[in-house]
Amino acid sequence: MTYLSAKKIYPGNWAEPLNGWYKNIDTNDNGTNDATKGGPTSVLAVPGYRYFQQRGYVPVTATSGAGAVASADVIVPSPYRQDDTRPDITGMVISGSSTLPAYVYRATISVASGWGDGRVASGVYAATGNVLSSGRSNAGSPTAASGIGEAVIQANLTSTVSGSQAGEIYFAGGSAAYSANPFLIASGAAGVTAGNVYYSATASTTLKVFAKETANSTATSGGFYISSGDATGGRTGYFVVEVCYIQPDVAPGYEDIDGYLLGRTVS
Repeated sequence: MTYLSAKKIYPGNWAEPLNGWYKNIDTNDNGTNDATKGGPTSVLAVPGYRYFQQRGYVPVTATSGAGAVASADVIVPSPYRQDDTRPDITGMVISGSSTLPAYVYRATISVASGWGDGRVASGVYAATGNVLSSGRSNAGSPTAASGIGEAVIQANLTSTVSGSQAGEIYFAGGSAAYSANPFLIASGAAGVTAGNVYYSATASTTLKVFAKETANSTATSGGFYISSGDATGGRTGYFVVEVCYIQPDVAPGYEDIDGYLLGRTVS
């Protein structure tokens, strides 16, 4: 079982957010950070299933004059801020497989507020009518929210606040959007729909942030950027994204019975 990369807890004593940065076990003890027994770190809150929560961010430094950004990879920060051998990971990846699919049940996106600390832009901008989406990458392109489970693995941020320039909208710091919830709240035809079931990741699945016309667009449109005033002042805009999912645990192995066996011979 995945005892080396999972915390055995029960609801109520979860004291810290899970860590999506997975190079956390160095089995060679030589700085190579072998992650074969790594994570992302999960919790075994329910026997037989691993629960994951990945969080990351996308920095926004472009201005409209310098060229808006249509899509960007998510950075999963390393908890080892003083260790250069354990850098941030660029790319938020769900490691599902056909044997052990990952079932996504929550996704979010927000614009960081910065708490007035002078480091963070007041917000981000995009073309009027566009949505800013955290969702599954389909060979680098966004996916429509109408597919089976797609509304649960993506969160689409909208705004009607006009920017300072014609043809742009403003997403203020603190803005947030949430995915659909995969829970049944009706019976009959109104019950199970494509938009309220888990997304089943049966292969490695990458999440990115996109600018697109609508939630159902499958191509990027325009892009996102910060104001020239924030850029001149050295401030950066940030999207903060999250994805939560469960995955069946691996089958128990020798490490689960080793301590109970007698007669070990050490050569």
